[in-house]
Amino acid sequence: MAAPAEDPAPSAVGSVAAGVDDDSRVATTVRLLHRRRGWAWTAGGSLIALVAFFAIGQNVSPNPTGAISTIFAVIIIALVVLFLAALFIVGLDTARLRRLHPADRASAARRVSHHPLAKHPFRTPQHRPSHAFVWVLITLWIGLAVLLLPDQVNAVAYAAGAGKTVDFDPQSYYQSCSRGGCSDYTEGILLTHPPVSATWQHYAALGHPFPVRQPVWDGWGSPDLMDGTSVGRSILASLIFDVPTLLILFVLARKVWRRLGRGRHTTVSWAAQRRSS
Repeated sequence: MAAPAEDPAPSAVGSVAAGVDDDSRVATTVRLLHRRRGWAWTAGGSLIALVAFFAIGQNVSPNPTGAISTIFAVIIIALVVLFLAALFIVGLDTARLRRLHPADRASAARRVSHHPLAKHPFRTPQHRPSHAFVWVLITLWIGLAVLLLPDQVNAVAYAAGAGKTVDFDPQSYYQSCSRGGCSDYTEGILLTHPPVSATWQHYAALGHPFPVRQPVWDGWGSPDLMDGTSVGRSILASLIFDVPTLLILFVLARKVWRRLGRGRHTTVSWAAQRRSS
């Protein structure tokens, strides 16, 4: 009769359990390091996007009104909230990392240095926060494209000779200054039915209406009136912003279509398995 198998030595069982526990702690530390790095990139990207948005907005639309001011406010609030949230998560993960054992942090740091985040930013769950940085840039770019869309439409219409001639009644001035100098703008009323608030992107004598080309689209607020200089600037902006935006939307639509296709394929396969069983 064969002798019963002996139980493993208690010391061996303890060492195996300790090794598994050590690996689990190190893996947790690696996830924290990756997540902190991803959210640090997100905080930096949000701050850069916020500064860039202010700079571009001041040059493109220095005195936003109506719906344009609402779009400005929504984008700015979203960037500020994302920056503060990323900063909070970075601080929280840093505090959690400091409470871990120094040996676990050292071992995790060696693993992270061999597999930097830049090499695989979207492959595993611990890298998902880095998606936020990409979405910040995408949202900012699409937001600016939407913001500039009325001026682009009116610029193309002006270049094509569309729109009728109406009178513009100047009523007030404002000045916008940047590193390139200061520019004078004239706000007034387009004498249409009904009248529409508009902006002439130059100086004009108050109380002396003059003929301008009526915009084909009033846009998000008071439209900017076009002339040869503003037409060239708006068409250039359309090339800079609209082409990448269309490419981004095309890529996103393809991704959504592929995911929907995979979902339908999974559903059909599951239904076929149920019928066969």
